Amino acid sequence: MKLLFQKYTFVLLSIFAGSWCFAQKKSLVVAEYDDNAAVNHLQNIVCYTFENGVMTNKDVVLSVPTQKKDQKGDYIRFDIGKNKLYRNRYIITGIGNIIDLKNKKVILAEKDEFVGFNGDSVIFHTNDIFKGNYYSVFSLKNEKYQKVENANYNPQPRPDVGVDESTQPFTINAYAASGKKEVLVKDAGYGESQPLIGDNVKRKFAIFWLDNTSFLYANFSKDQHALSIYKVGTDKSSEKIADIDAVPSTAANAYFEYDADGNIIYTCGKGRFLVDVKKKKADPVVYETLGNNFFVESVENNKYGRTMKYESAEIGKKWWRFDNAQTTKGYAALQTDMVIGTERYAQGVSVWNSVSKKWVLLDISSIANIIGWIEQ
Repeated sequence: MKLLFQKYTFVLLSIFAGSWCFAQKKSLVVAEYDDNAAVNHLQNIVCYTFENGVMTNKDVVLSVPTQKKDQKGDYIRFDIGKNKLYRNRYIITGIGNIIDLKNKKVILAEKDEFVGFNGDSVIFHTNDIFKGNYYSVFSLKNEKYQKVENANYNPQPRPDVGVDESTQPFTINAYAASGKKEVLVKDAGYGESQPLIGDNVKRKFAIFWLDNTSFLYANFSKDQHALSIYKVGTDKSSEKIADIDAVPSTAANAYFEYDADGNIIYTCGKGRFLVDVKKKKADPVVYETLGNNFFVESVENNKYGRTMKYESAEIGKKWWRFDNAQTTKGYAALQTDMVIGTERYAQGVSVWNSVSKKWVLLDISSIANIIGWIEQ
């Protein structure tokens, strides 16, 4: 009898623990253009709080200017690149700004390339013709930003790798701290060398590090319509992972990235491919994983948009974007568009949760970006 009681006690506690987890307050952080953004150049950070599957509060946390008087270029931007949420509190923007949501203020306005987190520190890299090439560290603890003066400092212990486009086919070189050059790949193909706009604009040559001793790159044919993905080691080893042919021309740069579940995705003119380094293949992506057991169709259907799934069950069809979708346990948020021919217009943010199992549309036609979820 005692054993039976303990068994049912465990089951009940498990049920209550699961319910408590989903009952926690979860706030969706969204960047929105101000109603008068054309004049005041403001973007607002807004938190939409949900509890037990129901939205209970909307809070404008702070407003920040995208431009600053007497300063050229962008100041704070949430609509460029991908934002990151750190420690349920800090936003690191795609251009390297840092915003403290708890204290509702901008704590770093510098614009550098984000490298990674190290405890209380955020590491950035600058490689600018005017500023120079160096690393910098921002302390979240004392809110100080410092350039690393040690020229040999490298938070990622791997060599600098660059592409020499002065000859065709291109070469890939490694550069030691001493400046010594070593050729890693003698024939790296022709890159995406056809211009984006005009006659002399070159595309980026994507190098994607797997670890500190190996990376992936795409070796393009001279006519740009075929490519091979290679894995290259800093020891000069090289192996072909996959071929992709019949690649159409596109105005967008090809790139590698990790999806929400840590899979390697390669995007080019032919579409998105799941790259399996161990099995040496690249298969077209059918469903994008958004993390937390949420999945959405990769390719839009011209009749209904995209199908969305939670675990293995379909939960809806709409004109959703997935590139800025954000999920947390039991909750998903996706930008919803209205599509008329080739034109599309943002309609808001659709939120689904596993408590109510219903969609809620947040009326945000002036969305700049969906930043992420925080737990309260």
